[in-house]
Amino acid sequence: MICGAKLTQIGIFKPMKQVIFVMFLLLPLLVGAQPQPVPVRFLHDYYYYGTTPLNDGVNAFVATSRKDFKKLFGETNRPDTPDFSKEWMIVLVMPKTKWDAKININNVSMKAGSFIEVYTKVFEGKHKLTYDVYPIKVALIPKYTGISVINFYDGKRLKRLANVVVE
Repeated sequence: MICGAKLTQIGIFKPMKQVIFVMFLLLPLLVGAQPQPVPVRFLHDYYYYGTTPLNDGVNAFVATSRKDFKKLFGETNRPDTPDFSKEWMIVLVMPKTKWDAKININNVSMKAGSFIEVYTKVFEGKHKLTYDVYPIKVALIPKYTGISVINFYDGKRLKRLANVVVE
């Protein structure tokens, strides 16, 4: 049987101290790699103006410039228009319907590595309306360097709805 004094004499604890020291040095890097909440600010009373036809279900867009914004909403001088040098606009829109459908961002987005995750909730509607609507949800998130993709998920089924590449 090897006793503690002999282990110290043969030098087994010295490399172990170095390993523990390196682990403490790397700990801040591991904490920084964990998903982080992204602050979200919702905008109201936006109406889809885009001329491109929408697919069935939820359509996800990310406006990173004034040009992208114009394609979705047309020309406007609203005071709540985003400052695209500091923030991105997330737009979730469904095709025209006569049902009281709604879209919501269910969870706070999470930034993890080179992507952001956005979890949504879609309510298809139970009551028929007498007019056509485009269910829409518009939100602003801060602009992050190193983010290349925003993934949109159905918050109930955890199924991916869309991947939007951000330039």
